[in-house]
Amino acid sequence: MATTGDLNKDQMPDIAMIVEKQKVDVVTYDDDGKVVHNHPRKLIVFFKTAKGYQRIVENNSIPVAQQPNSCLLDPLAEAEDIQISKGNLLVHFSYFMACGGWEWPRHSYTFRWQNQRFDLIGFDYNSFHRASGEETSKSYNFSTLKRKEIVGGNMFENAKTQTKWSTFKAPQQLTLKNINFDDFYTQFEY
Repeated sequence: MATTGDLNKDQMPDIAMIVEKQKVDVVTYDDDGKVVHNHPRKLIVFFKTAKGYQRIVENNSIPVAQQPNSCLLDPLAEAEDIQISKGNLLVHFSYFMACGGWEWPRHSYTFRWQNQRFDLIGFDYNSFHRASGEETSKSYNFSTLKRKEIVGGNMFENAKTQTKWSTFKAPQQLTLKNINFDDFYTQFEY
């Protein structure tokens, strides 16, 4: 999975890609003896230069395709591809449970190249209940520390929504290098 676009405002096509290790040293099996495809993944960003491409940053916390004895489907399979839009890097994950969970949360992260690093400037959390259709939407702006929450929506019927604004505290300066996508909820409570 890869995308191209200008991330550092030099008018040259940069590359962001998610790669998955194909050969693993240890094969994992679930309780039924089936192979679990939990090969490590990483997100890598390259800037285009006059001499080719230069690796700028990588993140090794991309969720794996399968967890042992889990009903969670591949978080990348149901998500939008990574994107470069308006100079920002957008990374999406979808946490659909084939069993044992009614909520279907989707996470979107927005990073901007500034101060010689990719700062997290936005996080969007969207979820709906598969039985009732109830929707939850929260959008966090890490530049202004404002949170927008939309409540009252429903996927199955027209429902009047209400928008609430509040402030929040970021635990630290989150960057593409230090964020842990695999357990973001422990770094930042949404």
